[in-house]
Amino acid sequence: MTNQTLFIANISGQASPKTIQQLAKVTHENNGSWITSKINYLDDQLAGLIKIACPETKVEIIQSAFNQAEGLTCQFAQSQANKHAEDDIYQLRLDSQERSGIIQEISHILERERANILSIETQRLFLAGRQGINTNLFTSQFRITLPEQTNIKDIIAELEAITQGIQVIDLSATLKQ
Repeated sequence: MTNQTLFIANISGQASPKTIQQLAKVTHENNGSWITSKINYLDDQLAGLIKIACPETKVEIIQSAFNQAEGLTCQFAQSQANKHAEDDIYQLRLDSQERSGIIQEISHILERERANILSIETQRLFLAGRQGINTNLFTSQFRITLPEQTNIKDIIAELEAITQGIQVIDLSATLKQ
C-alpha cells in the first residue's frame, strides 16, 4: 500500500472554472482527492485553498499541474489529518448590524476563551428599500474548537453581548438533531 500525504494548495490569480475542473481531474487521475476546498471569485480574480490527499509518489505530478496552470500563482504547504473529532467542532453563525471593528471583537472573545478558530467566513449585506440602502448587515460563519472545560453556551452569550441586536446561532447543534 502506498503512503498517503496531505498538502494544501494556496492558489490565486486569473482562472476559469474550467481550469479548476482540470486541476481536479489531474488530481483524481493520480489517485488523489480534494478533501476540502474554499475557492472564491471576485471579478476576474480567483483565490482558493485546497486540501489534497494523494499517494506520496504523486505529489510532484499534482503540484506541477497546479504550477503550470496559466494565470495562477500557487504555493504548497504540508498538512496533516484533522486533530479534532467532528463532535468537537462547533459551527456558529453570527448576524448583526454592520459596524467597524466587529471582527476584531469576535476574534478577541474567542482568543480570550482559548478557542481554536478553524475558519471564519464573513459577508456584508446591503439591504435596500424604496428609498435606497436602508441598512447594512454583517453575517459570519465560523468553525471553532474549545478547551474541554469551556461551555459553548458561555461563548455564545459573550458574543451576543458585543452589541444590541446581535444573534448567534449554534449550527452544529442544529445539524446534530
